[in-house]
This record gives sequence, C-alpha cells and structure tokens, in this order.
Amino acid sequence: MGKKRRAIVMLGLPASGKGTQAENVAAKINAEIVGIGDLVREAISDGNFSDEIIVEIKSNYNKGIPQSDEIAGKLLEEKINNSKGNLIFDNYPFSLKQIKFFEHLIEKYNFSEPEIIYIKIKPETSVSRITTRLVCDKCKKIYLSGSVGDSCSSGGCNGRLIKRTDDTPEIMKKRVNFAQPRIDLVVDYYRDKAKVYEIDGEKSISEVAEEINKVL
Repeated sequence: MGKKRRAIVMLGLPASGKGTQAENVAAKINAEIVGIGDLVREAISDGNFSDEIIVEIKSNYNKGIPQSDEIAGKLLEEKINNSKGNLIFDNYPFSLKQIKFFEHLIEKYNFSEPEIIYIKIKPETSVSRITTRLVCDKCKKIYLSGSVGDSCSSGGCNGRLIKRTDDTPEIMKKRVNFAQPRIDLVVDYYRDKAKVYEIDGEKSISEVAEEINKVL
C-alpha cells in the first residue's frame, strides 16, 4: 500500500484565519488545500455545460444555494483521485452524512487517520473581524487590515483590495449560526477517534501558526 497520505481537516468560523493557516500548513507538510467552494468554481469554469451536473452546479451557485452532499462528494472524490500527496480539507466534512463519506474516502485512497485542527474564535469575533476584512480581486488573498483599492502584496499579483458584498454583520451572523453547530458536530465526532486540536484563534496570526506547528 505504501506510505499513507496525511488528511488534515481545518475547521473554523468565517474570519477565523483558517485560510491563512491552511496555507501555512500546506507549505510545512507539502500538501494541497481542498475546499468545496474552490471545487465548485473550478467545475463552473472548466466544465462542459452539456453535462447536467455542471448545469445544476452553476444554477445552485448563481442562486446562492449550497451544493448537495452528492455533488460535493462527487467533486471531492474526483479531486482526491487526481491528487497524490497530503491534503488539507477546508471545512469538510461539515455534516454527519459528509463525515461518513469522508471516512470512506480516507480508507479508499490510503490516508492515515484524519487530523482535525479547529481554529476557535468567539462568534462575536467572527462578526467584528468582518468589518475590516478585504480580499484581493485577483488572487483572493484575505486581508484583515488595509484600505479598499490598495495593491495586493502577493508577489506577481496586480490585484486590488476590495470589500466582498456579503461581508456584512447581518450576513456574517447567519453564516456563524449555520457553521458553529456543524463544526461542533465534527469535533465531537472525532474527539475520541482521531487527533483533534483546538487552537485559540483569538491570538495573532503568528501565534496561531506557532501553536499549529507544535501539534503537527
């Protein structure tokens, strides 16, 4: 069977810094980050619109409707099947049904037991951080400081910082209320059967990164 691949699940509320820390972990263990949102956007960008599934994905996306577990699972397995190394799963699994499918994939594609990293912040922190969050319109890098129109600091990127239209306190409260019970479900499920690390996400980016490095 060969050496098992590592499967790391990164969990956190919106604006927890999960994306930034996932990039740090990816560089540290030579892993690729897998997020359902990214897979959906790739499917829409590269897909054949004579395929009914691609049409359904685009329709759901345009209406703001979450993709079904079946569609998410199909995209995820295709991605895993086409990858070779360690993987970091961004807020997946996110339901009991997804957990069961995820465990099937872990066994099928020769991964070791998943490692769960939960960057924990208060709901009010998630909402307050969103008031300052900006994103590059090209590379999508997240910034928690700066001004709209500033240049992106990523090397070779000519993008500008913008404010997402859905980054409002009202929408963020809804997203937090949706996400928190699902995160709790995953953490509770794996607490006694996998490595689960709860990281204090209220600290600075560098302090959070240091805490994660300790457990990896």
